[in-house]
Amino acid sequence: MSRIADRRVPILLIVLGSFSCQTTPEIIDSPEPAKQAQIEIGDPIALSVPDEAGLFSGEYLLSLAGGKLILACGEISRRSQDSGTSWKTGRGLPSGRLLRLGDKSFGILAGRAPTGAQPGLFSGKWARFASLEELTSSTEDSWQETSLKVERWNALTADDDTQVTELQVSGPMLELEDGTLLAATYGNFQGDTVPMVGFVATSGQKWFKYRTYLLESKDQGASWKYLSTVAYDGDTGQESFCEPAIVNLGSGELLAIMRTGRFAPMYQTRSLDGGKTWSKPESSHTLGLAPQMVLLENGSLVCSFGWRPMKVAYGLAMADEEGPYPAADRDYRNRYRDDVGIEDPSATAGDYVMVSQDKGKTWSKPQRITDPLTIGYTLLAATGPDSCLVISRKISIPGESPESVAAKWRNEWPKWKDKAQTLLQARQIRVGTPAPTS
Repeated sequence: MSRIADRRVPILLIVLGSFSCQTTPEIIDSPEPAKQAQIEIGDPIALSVPDEAGLFSGEYLLSLAGGKLILACGEISRRSQDSGTSWKTGRGLPSGRLLRLGDKSFGILAGRAPTGAQPGLFSGKWARFASLEELTSSTEDSWQETSLKVERWNALTADDDTQVTELQVSGPMLELEDGTLLAATYGNFQGDTVPMVGFVATSGQKWFKYRTYLLESKDQGASWKYLSTVAYDGDTGQESFCEPAIVNLGSGELLAIMRTGRFAPMYQTRSLDGGKTWSKPESSHTLGLAPQMVLLENGSLVCSFGWRPMKVAYGLAMADEEGPYPAADRDYRNRYRDDVGIEDPSATAGDYVMVSQDKGKTWSKPQRITDPLTIGYTLLAATGPDSCLVISRKISIPGESPESVAAKWRNEWPKWKDKAQTLLQARQIRVGTPAPTS
């Protein structure tokens, strides 16, 4: 499911760094200030990446034992042995949804599955590798066929006005204690016909609000089938429940956080039975796109996310005043301004982190780690018992100041988008658990 029609721009660099404390912008108040974690954010250091590296196709950040990290980036990969302090270039890794399994092997599910022999049945690919060496030396012969069954699945219209006629697995994968594999994604089912705000049809196409749902495999990836809808109501947000992050909290408890629009709060929901049923989604009171979550060994739950400022000329074939951003801004002011507590969401755009010490029941005040203009999509991985690495994507145009880039984004992006470049910025985040209250 394409999220940004004009987002494919070259990657120039990765930024890493040592620790320093950041100031926290006034976003929302924590429900329980006593549970505020101490968050330290690293200063950046540059690391170059080839311009042709993929930006969204099969990109992921994977954490291994002992501070080892792998960043898959199109035709190349980057590997770190020291929690992101230094990196070496390696060959590209397979594209798909990658999971480190409990036995230390790697499972990967292809992100696209074409329609199969009957409606609701899709022909996907799955591979399992015993070691990192096998993963990095994989070939087309490494994949095996797998079936994915989603009987009520329906095609949808992507942001760039194209029809998506294959099942796309875009969310994270999880392995439960009993060996069940879960894969999260989003899209439309038959009967999901609530239109998105701001998307104006030019040739009969329609955009409908999304649902987030789970697939499960009981046979180690050989076949997959629909398990449950994580969230759908046809009302929440401008686009509704999409771009999910899901984390396994243990003993059958799962937490999901989802995007719902350009200027709408992320919503979260919880399962206590391994994903079979879910609680009613609740607002996180925080704006965000494509949240990422990781549970650290010290019990801290970290969530990274971002959002972009208003863009008047979105680049699609529609009038500016009817585009998704202006419509989302109006919807935000009508429905979500009091809930989120930000007067102008464009003024506070950027990338953020927030932390929970109680499994997502309450969250710390979101802390901005990267100023705009960013894509708003982050990558997140643990690097130690109390630390993780966040990668942001910052938009730039050679020779133009950040203020100039922001102005072009707002007013004339179709004229400049092909000149834009993306800087990857990665920062270490260290989370100290708060002292117990008496």
